[in-house]
Amino acid sequence: MSDRGLDPTWFERAVEAAGHAIFITDFDGRIIYVNPAFEAVTGYDAADALGHTPDLFNSGHHDADYFGRLWRTILAGEVWQEEIVNRRADGNVYIANQTIAPIRSTEDDSITHFVAIQTDITERKHHEMALERSQDLSARTEETADIGGWELDFEAEQLRWTAGTRRIHGVGPDYEPTIEEALSFYHPDDRDKIRTFVERALEWNLPYDVEARLVTTDGTTRLVRTTGQPIAGDDTPVLRGTIQDITERKARRQQLMVFNRVLRHNLRNSLNVMIGRAEEIERALDGVSVEDTEDAAVLDRVGSDARHIVSAAEDLLETSERARTFDRIYEQIRDVKPVEVRPLLERVAAEYRDACPTATVRVEGPDVVVLANPHAVHVAVDELVDNALEHATDDRPVVTLGVAEADGTLRLTVADRGDGIPEMEREVIADGEERPLKHGSGLGLWIVKWLVTPIGGSIEIEDNDPSGAVVSIVFPASRWQSNDDESA
Repeated sequence: MSDRGLDPTWFERAVEAAGHAIFITDFDGRIIYVNPAFEAVTGYDAADALGHTPDLFNSGHHDADYFGRLWRTILAGEVWQEEIVNRRADGNVYIANQTIAPIRSTEDDSITHFVAIQTDITERKHHEMALERSQDLSARTEETADIGGWELDFEAEQLRWTAGTRRIHGVGPDYEPTIEEALSFYHPDDRDKIRTFVERALEWNLPYDVEARLVTTDGTTRLVRTTGQPIAGDDTPVLRGTIQDITERKARRQQLMVFNRVLRHNLRNSLNVMIGRAEEIERALDGVSVEDTEDAAVLDRVGSDARHIVSAAEDLLETSERARTFDRIYEQIRDVKPVEVRPLLERVAAEYRDACPTATVRVEGPDVVVLANPHAVHVAVDELVDNALEHATDDRPVVTLGVAEADGTLRLTVADRGDGIPEMEREVIADGEERPLKHGSGLGLWIVKWLVTPIGGSIEIEDNDPSGAVVSIVFPASRWQSNDDESA
């Protein structure tokens, strides 16, 4: 290159000011020059490096073949460019992007020296490796759980799928669908439902969680659970979500439901027969009179036993009906919508005022809106009120249904003045697991937990003052808002 009249010291000053580590070796590889950045990157002072070969900062990471290829390249007059793992003066390893070029003599064009430029990319490589590990973990997790992720930029009309989502749809790794193409994978009878949930999420800023049928590229119909969550962006609506293949899980649940239905059906029939026979015994005994005292006592016991049989059978029938109601609601548990809480609590209170005229069932607190399944919330509150009245110690029990906000959470409370809830039952509900020596006494609290948890809530139990219990259904801030905010 011609110097075009420039002062040669200009080049030296440029090299000295460069942010990259630069060093020059003679033909035998001994270092004859280093710039200030070299000292900063390698940790070696110029005095410590001059006269040595680059083996000074060899980390042992590369084998002889690596250095053999390096020397063959530069001795052939070609430029070497590749990453290298070196060791600094303090013993720490660093990664650099290294370029080595031969310097030729102006007289006979022979190679006399080599110039090496190193760019420290240690931090970037660590970030890249962390990202690769994270991506690998995500990919393995998606594959194991048969789940995928997606993101919809509605303004730009861009839809991005993860590898797991592509796998579920049965498409290749490079497939990039449009919004309409993605919707077209859903079964024709479910397509409008998914479209409605997406539009509602973007318009009302509401998350969704729904099950639908998906038809893959090979024509296989799968049942998937898909979720969507609006994400606050820079004035651009973004929806992120997941999709999970639940075909096998749904099939297992359907099998259990069939067994459950058959069991309940047979149980109801048998119990109805028992009730009918026991009532016949009661009627028959009503027309029998005996003078013998012992015979009369036997008949009284038989009549009492018949009444107990009727009562026990009716309790079992009621439990069977509760199980049927639970199954029906749980099947659609993730069909959530904005629910006005105060009117719902007033309806439950009114039902119990009619059924239990001696009880006082009142409602306190503001009107708020909860994003939930309305049937699930209604049955959960109903179970808590029923439990409170069943275990009341007063002939004129008082039950208070409350609505309160605390630290951003919403609490729907059912407070009574009964004999409280045993500690073991509280622990079982909190742990979510029963054991042979540690279990609850009924279904009520379990039904509440099973209905509330899938819609983002939790259940808490505390002592009431001066007696009784306060059971709270707690929703996080993301699941509720004041009724004023909703109407605004």
